[in-house]
Amino acid sequence: MQGPKNLGDLQLAILRALWQRGEAPVADVHEALAERQLALTTIATMLRKMEEKGLVAHREQGRQFLYRAAVEPELVQRNLVGDLVTRLFDGDPPA
Repeated sequence: MQGPKNLGDLQLAILRALWQRGEAPVADVHEALAERQLALTTIATMLRKMEEKGLVAHREQGRQFLYRAAVEPELVQRNLVGDLVTRLFDGDPPA
């Protein structure tokens, strides 16, 4: 399976929060990223966009959605390292 491409800093932070928690409602993800001082609606919007890209998934519990990461940390890490090698060394790891 191919890993996600071009993850932004916020997307990666959200994935880390979900990997740590297993699954969480928007409010818990927002709390985990409190130092960023983002609105709850910003986190909710980002989670919806990430779900459209297949990065997260949700299930309904009562009136709230519980989100979970839909990609494994190892896959994301491999992809980020590969992207870094490509950008910094034109795809030549020994460089």
